[in-house]
Amino acid sequence: MIGLPLLLSTALLAGCGGDGEGTDVDCSLQECVVTFQRGVDASASVFGLKAELVEVKDGMVTVDIGGNQVTVPASGQSEGVSVREVTDEKVVIVVPYTIAG
Repeated sequence: MIGLPLLLSTALLAGCGGDGEGTDVDCSLQECVVTFQRGVDASASVFGLKAELVEVKDGMVTVDIGGNQVTVPASGQSEGVSVREVTDEKVVIVVPYTIAG
């Protein structure tokens, strides 16, 4: 018999992934690390929510997660979302499980 924790973790991780070219998603039970390629219109599914890179400007990264925009300082954190890396080619963010509510 499959245990409830295994079923829940499988369902949770099934809601994570990239939508085509331009994103890479790596999820655990606690967080998803999303890499967005800059200059590409791409989105990712993070714990069942759509995540998109909106803008990188003046050291601030704006992402839209589930219809809510969050602006995070580069190498900083806001509303649980953190920015791990910003380069000319990519933006890497970390989204906690708690973002799904």
